[in-house]
Amino acid sequence: MSITALTASGQQIRSLNKSPRLFLNVMAWEFRRFRASRLFWSQALGLFGFFLLIMWVLHWAEGIDVVPVNGGVSGVVSLSGSVAGTSAGGLLLTLPTILIVLVLLLLFVTADGVTRDVHRRTHELLMTTALPTWAYVWGRYLAGLVMSLALALLLLVSLLGMGWLCHLTVTDYPAPEIGNLLLLWVGMVVPATILVSSVGFALSTLLPRLSTLIKAVVMLAWLVGALVIPLSMGGARAPLPPSWYVNWDPTSAITARGLLPAYAINPNPTIMNETQFQQLILSVENKVPDLAGWFAPHLGLFGASLVLVLVAALTFKRSRGTLN
Repeated sequence: MSITALTASGQQIRSLNKSPRLFLNVMAWEFRRFRASRLFWSQALGLFGFFLLIMWVLHWAEGIDVVPVNGGVSGVVSLSGSVAGTSAGGLLLTLPTILIVLVLLLLFVTADGVTRDVHRRTHELLMTTALPTWAYVWGRYLAGLVMSLALALLLLVSLLGMGWLCHLTVTDYPAPEIGNLLLLWVGMVVPATILVSSVGFALSTLLPRLSTLIKAVVMLAWLVGALVIPLSMGGARAPLPPSWYVNWDPTSAITARGLLPAYAINPNPTIMNETQFQQLILSVENKVPDLAGWFAPHLGLFGASLVLVLVAALTFKRSRGTLN
């Protein structure tokens, strides 16, 4: 009788450990925590407001002034035009900078999914339950990732919303090309969101006592890649790094710089007024971005980051005494 009872109990525990319901329960816990967090909703609202503000300030991404040349003799009056901030060419100029703000917040949304329990001294209590380790780690990670993607979606909404608002209220502002905008969002924003969320979560899970340092290092590395390296290269005509770096740059700052030559404005001698010049800019700035080389590597970056999360889940120690 006792052997039968023990066997039945062991089978029940194994069945419990394999149940996907526990995994969904962990995600539900995290979603309820996000829903109850006033800080998170304040951050999300502030982020959305900041996106709208910066897109309004940068609704003209770049001003262009040229002097038309006819027969080798330059004209007297220069022509002026502007590149729309929500066009493909405009987004290549502004999106890497806007992405920095999103990345800095993502680390605080996802990195502490597991380490929060260690810091609050609730880790041992959770680990004494029948909750499987894989459900605990992956449930926390995926819940945070969903919220991170929701924040990335706010960026997309702000780009579309401000693009249409400027189109309706600002003279000569073109309507946003939804296809181009989605293409750059999927190719640049989504991989960066998944990459930063995954790396921050995995490293903090593996080294919970160093989570603050890990977030600081990831933020610093992103700032170096998105700002310091591009600025150190010099002007827009400065030589680019090797093609592999242009294609694999996770911050998209160098990737965008490598695409910008295709959006250079070269007025021909027949353009004699600003209306014609602005039409030329419109035809160039809304060209479909060249996907060759960079799109697949960017999507592949988050695949590599998921492997890091898998390593963290497999090596996670349930015992508090074995945590680093």
